[in-house]
Amino acid sequence: MSDVNYLSTFVEVSRALSDGADCYSVLNLIARRVTESFGLKGCLIKMKAQEGKRLEMASSYGLSEHFLFSDQQNAPGCLLSKLPENVICVPSFEGSDYTAEQELMMLEDIHALAVIPIEVGQEVLGMVALFAGTPREFTKHELNIVDALGAPVFLLEAWKRRLESSIERERQYLRTFQEVASTINTSLNIKEVLELVVTKITEALGAKACVVRLLDPKKQTLELEKAHGLSEAFLNKGPVDPRRNIPENLEGKTVIIEDVFTDPRLQYPREVAAEGIRKILSIPLMVRGKVIGVLRVFTVERPPFTKREINFATALAQQCAFAIENAKLYERLRMGYEKLLVDFGYSGSSR
Repeated sequence: MSDVNYLSTFVEVSRALSDGADCYSVLNLIARRVTESFGLKGCLIKMKAQEGKRLEMASSYGLSEHFLFSDQQNAPGCLLSKLPENVICVPSFEGSDYTAEQELMMLEDIHALAVIPIEVGQEVLGMVALFAGTPREFTKHELNIVDALGAPVFLLEAWKRRLESSIERERQYLRTFQEVASTINTSLNIKEVLELVVTKITEALGAKACVVRLLDPKKQTLELEKAHGLSEAFLNKGPVDPRRNIPENLEGKTVIIEDVFTDPRLQYPREVAAEGIRKILSIPLMVRGKVIGVLRVFTVERPPFTKREINFATALAQQCAFAIENAKLYERLRMGYEKLLVDFGYSGSSR
């Protein structure tokens, strides 16, 4: 590709991005222009799927459906089945070490190949594969051009996915909060409310487990009220002393245990580690400035909790505290009302 053609293609791609074209349309443009300008047989662009490590075809040009959808192309060990860490060039498949690809390439009349990884933020998100109908060398200049064309599109797609993921998380948080609030408003069954909270927090944060413990003022222990995702052996490990197990919660402070192996604030560190727990978010349950219990989120190894995640869990913890207090208030009123009826001699009879 001459410098004039390169600039023309770059301007065309930039204009398409500026006009708001979707990423797949722009990748189609790149696949076609690179194939035509480099005098290639075809071009294939693959992208890491939004979920997991699976690769999906984002664009292609000049290649047959038999080649694109061949099981052999996606077979383990095939060059096109995984994202490369570095540029791979095969100037000729005759006598090459890439025997797994030879039959597939020869059937498509492909004799040379270059695979360029597209990296965004130190992560390889996709690749551009160039196919030639005759043996040929791919120059560093050509490879750089392909990388320069593909990188902005993959960056845009990465930001789009992050935005969509963030919006979906916010929707999930809102749905969860509304579901819990609705349950509190329609049910005086505190067990039902807490079961919903520990389950939904675990799901929304992608955590291993969640537990609610209430403070027993007489015993000075944290008594298990509701748990999700924890083994019976772990739950029955022994009494939980709030003065020895994350004591800052008693002061109304939210605490994050980043590493259960090194943090000295755990009462049962060996049992916690054996349960597969690596991080803990511990939130005090408070009513009118008084700590009545804790809500704790347990996770496996993961990035640090974000401010959004902490705020979400804290909001639900506060809902838990209100629900518990309302249930206690209702129980006191019910018992007082029944005592009043007894004092006045009411037996339930209509006479």
